[in-house]
Amino acid sequence: AGGRLAARVDGLQNRYSVSLWFWNGMPVEGRDVTGWMFSRGRDHGRSPHGDHLGLGGTASKPGRLIFQHGHEATGAQPAVGQTAIERWTWNHVALVRDGDQVRVYLNGNARPEIETTAAAKFPPGLEQLFIGGRCDRSHNFEGRLDEVAVFDRVLSAKEIAALAGR
Repeated sequence: AGGRLAARVDGLQNRYSVSLWFWNGMPVEGRDVTGWMFSRGRDHGRSPHGDHLGLGGTASKPGRLIFQHGHEATGAQPAVGQTAIERWTWNHVALVRDGDQVRVYLNGNARPEIETTAAAKFPPGLEQLFIGGRCDRSHNFEGRLDEVAVFDRVLSAKEIAALAGR
C-alpha cells in the first residue's frame, strides 16, 4: 500500500492495453484523487503526453474510475466513469488505448465505463510505466493491486471478460 512499481516496456506504441485487479483501502473522500493505479510517463515528472488511470476522489466523483491524459497544469481534466466502486472490494479494470481512442472497462462488462479521445502523440522514449502511482509520485494507490498485465495490442471485449473471470 502506498508504494509504486516502475517498469520499462521498450517499443510500446499508441495501441496497448493494461489489465489489473484492484482493492481500494482509502476513503474515497480522503483526498483529491483516491489513488492512481497505472501511469505512463517520465519518472518524477509530468508531461502533456502521459496516460493515467486511477480512482477518483473529491476533485471528481469520489470512488469512480478516472482516466487522464496529460496533467492539470496543461488543462487536462479526467474522464470519469459511471459506477461507484465500493471500498474493500476486488474489481477488475482494463485500459485499452487504440490510437486516439481510449476505453476503460470495469469487471469485464462489454460496455466501457469510460470512453474518450486523447491524442496519442507519445514522444520517443516514453516507455516508463508505473503501477500503484502516477509518474510524478502523486496520490499513490492505498490498497492492493494484483495480476497486472500490459499488452502491446488492443484487447477485445471477449478477452477482457475472460481476464475478469466472466
